[in-house]
Amino acid sequence: MAVMVRCPCIPCDLAPLARVPLRFAKGTIELIGYDYWMQRLSEHPRYSASLDSGFRRNDVGSRGNDVGDRPRRSRGATRREVEPVLLPGGVSDEEVEEDALYWRLFVAVTLPRRAIRVLDSMARSMRAVSYGGMQRRRPSRGAVAYDAVRWTAPENMHITLKFLGDVHQDDLPLLKEELDEVAGDSARLMLELGSNGCFPGERTPRILWTGMDGDLRRMSSLATRLDGAMVRCGFPAERREFQPHVTVGRVRSGTQQRVLAAIGQRWLEARASGGGNDVGVPVERMVLMRSRLHHNRPTRYERLYEVGLG
Repeated sequence: MAVMVRCPCIPCDLAPLARVPLRFAKGTIELIGYDYWMQRLSEHPRYSASLDSGFRRNDVGSRGNDVGDRPRRSRGATRREVEPVLLPGGVSDEEVEEDALYWRLFVAVTLPRRAIRVLDSMARSMRAVSYGGMQRRRPSRGAVAYDAVRWTAPENMHITLKFLGDVHQDDLPLLKEELDEVAGDSARLMLELGSNGCFPGERTPRILWTGMDGDLRRMSSLATRLDGAMVRCGFPAERREFQPHVTVGRVRSGTQQRVLAAIGQRWLEARASGGGNDVGVPVERMVLMRSRLHHNRPTRYERLYEVGLG
């Protein structure tokens, strides 16, 4: 998990420089980019002289975050917009999402275009029910309507075989070797889009998913072999029974109860009324995926390694 926090040693008026990512992995907390922020401060004409002696707190006031005699912003004053800072390599500080050493990984099966079109079409048909199901009040605009469901982007739709979590880059070669071995012992198979479902239930849905039909026995066998290989690599064994599915949407917290029930009922009916029966999903390869988390943008998936079955 990557969290953006404010570094206490950086002045408030350099807030865009002060968003420092923290990384929680294996019981440790790592401060990413600390040396870079200190270098930027040393180049700043106002604070370069303060680095040697340390920042001093403002003697006036109780916040303790002000530096020197920096004037306090009056109540109601507008905050000055600052352009994002560019990190080394031309990456914006607003795109820093996680530690470069640990990547959030999972193994998945990608979907053919026709299956993606059917799932995306169902999601679009649901928006008449889900949009406006959650409202937030804003001082200047009053009640603002939101879509009560965060729909999965078509390019991100997949079947998860095994979620790995945060993995060190040094472990990637071992993972690839294990994937090669599992793929070599597994034959290709064919699935089909099945019925829709809600978790935990129809009246209080949180996850909207579409299940799979077809050769489920061999699909389960593939997931079991993969799980065993990952256990040998040090990952925890999967406790739940494997059920291949595609997560199409996640219902936002705070959605009204009446809207929750309507979303659940409509989603269960969407598969039957949406057409697209007998949509094949060939399982011909496994893909090692990286989940790139952004604090102000949707999650993006990156393919790291693909291996064919059989």
